[in-house]
Amino acid sequence: MHAPAAKPKPEPATLVAAAPHNAAAPLAALRDMAAEVGLSPIQIVRDFANLALGPGKVSFDDYVRLRLFSLDYWAGCDRRTVVGQRANRDLLVEVNYRHDWYGLIDDKVASSAYLSAYGLPTMPIAAIFAPRLRTGAAHVLHSREELERFLLRDEIYPLFGKPAEGFQSLGSIALRRMDAARGEIETIGGACVRMTDFLDDVTSHYRGGYLFEPFLAPHPDAARLHGERLGTTRIVTLCDAEEPRIFRASWKIPSGRNAADNFWRSGNLLAKLDIETGAIEKAVSGIGFETKLETRHPDTGAPLVGARVPRWAEAKALALEGARVMRHVPMLGWDIGSTAAGPVIVEMNETPDLFLNQLPDARGILEPDFLAFLTEQRHARKAYETRVKRQVAKL
Repeated sequence: MHAPAAKPKPEPATLVAAAPHNAAAPLAALRDMAAEVGLSPIQIVRDFANLALGPGKVSFDDYVRLRLFSLDYWAGCDRRTVVGQRANRDLLVEVNYRHDWYGLIDDKVASSAYLSAYGLPTMPIAAIFAPRLRTGAAHVLHSREELERFLLRDEIYPLFGKPAEGFQSLGSIALRRMDAARGEIETIGGACVRMTDFLDDVTSHYRGGYLFEPFLAPHPDAARLHGERLGTTRIVTLCDAEEPRIFRASWKIPSGRNAADNFWRSGNLLAKLDIETGAIEKAVSGIGFETKLETRHPDTGAPLVGARVPRWAEAKALALEGARVMRHVPMLGWDIGSTAAGPVIVEMNETPDLFLNQLPDARGILEPDFLAFLTEQRHARKAYETRVKRQVAKL
């Protein structure tokens, strides 16, 4: 007899555990693209095939999400320099060939401690839910009961929670205050979640570790633009044999009820930045057919174009210093928060999603500067692998 199939674990009631992704239906998308740009479906298919067979390995979903069918949107850019998700992943795994460093980066506690040891400002940790541990540290919560007692303390709020190992803000939540009488926690976005549901979700789905951080106030200039949420700049650095340098930068701007700034969250904005000044040159919302230029923030009404990332020179310097510390991983995406106290590293990513740079910039990454960097890293990888083989041979 076959064993009964295991029942799938229910999705968390209070936390978003997966980003929504609706792949484009090809025939309907072809009709919509043809109607928008005034070309026949056959012409659209030929154009897509040219990019799909190119170095960027663009999928049909990439073609739609990045609006590559619109020559007006990509005016002045060679679209064959654009990389799709598959090429994005493959290139970064090749460039960041020291895969032994990935575990450090993926673990938020480890990465924060490592960067802090070198004197770089990172997000402070208020508590860690780690039920598998038996340490005596006061900020380590070992059980549901300890987690509940922590959440009942008024002085810890506002608070931001996220998985110790996660990405794209999945499983995260921003909490404003606790209403013990009602047994509810109010989120920064104004919703209320039942304490018992939140405890169920954390203890059931994140037994590998869940972090709580103080919800840091944004710099006053950033708050005037997007409200009291911490938006981050995604700064991509390249580190070669010489010095690290900034390759691309964008500003992830929260809006609506979103406490996290990730662009997949409906309503959030993504801005192209002038790398020298940190000024917004263009801001967009939505992807694919929904992409549109934004001139003012939907909540505050503040003008977007011309707004500057606060203390931008310091933010750039922080990303570059982080790249020096993490020199074994040559290409990194840094999420730098503009707080009232100055720039702080929120996260680093060894496989940054280059969609966040290509869409607002309307510019691909496979340009001469990056191709030269890629060639250099291929040589460096061969030299590293040769050294490792010699060391192993001596054992």
